[in-house]
Amino acid sequence: TAFQGITKGGAFDIPGEQAREWLRAPNPNGQPNAAVVRPWRNGMDVTQRPADKWIVDFSEHEEADASLFELPFNHVVAHVKPERVLVARERRRRIWWQFNETAPGMRAAIANLGRAIATPEVAKHRVFVWIASGIVPDKNLVAIARADDTTFGVLHSRFHQLWSLRLGSSLEDRPRYTSSTTFETFPFPPGLT
Repeated sequence: TAFQGITKGGAFDIPGEQAREWLRAPNPNGQPNAAVVRPWRNGMDVTQRPADKWIVDFSEHEEADASLFELPFNHVVAHVKPERVLVARERRRRIWWQFNETAPGMRAAIANLGRAIATPEVAKHRVFVWIASGIVPDKNLVAIARADDTTFGVLHSRFHQLWSLRLGSSLEDRPRYTSSTTFETFPFPPGLT
């Protein structure tokens, strides 16, 4: 139920102003750019004021399909491909238009939810927020595929906070929310597991 978000592996991110221009542009495939140009959030967007960040997300698209989203694909060709063709991992060189980690399990788990719960992996204070299902969570966010207020409340409880501090790890002086030891082992009330 708890997943790490995507790992970009290149300059897939774009400013909000540019993203909104692309959302109005047509494509040869007749599909809107909104299918691949999506809002993106990381840990800083949760702990501070959200920035207007967007990302080109071709998910599991084949190159021929991705190329039909002209403006986003041209951006990835210009800003991602030159770096990715030089990396050591063969898969990342070969599938340069996709993220390093596309997080298919997370995508499937939150696809039919209107919202999901997210928390920064590393933060001074443990905080949970709602994110809309159309937002792409970064690898520094733990996305929890639950849309109910009860789970949200339990995660915000003092009991869960102490549990996560005790069973999680740390990065320097900041607690790390390790979903395998904090979320998966947490004794949720009956009916919430």
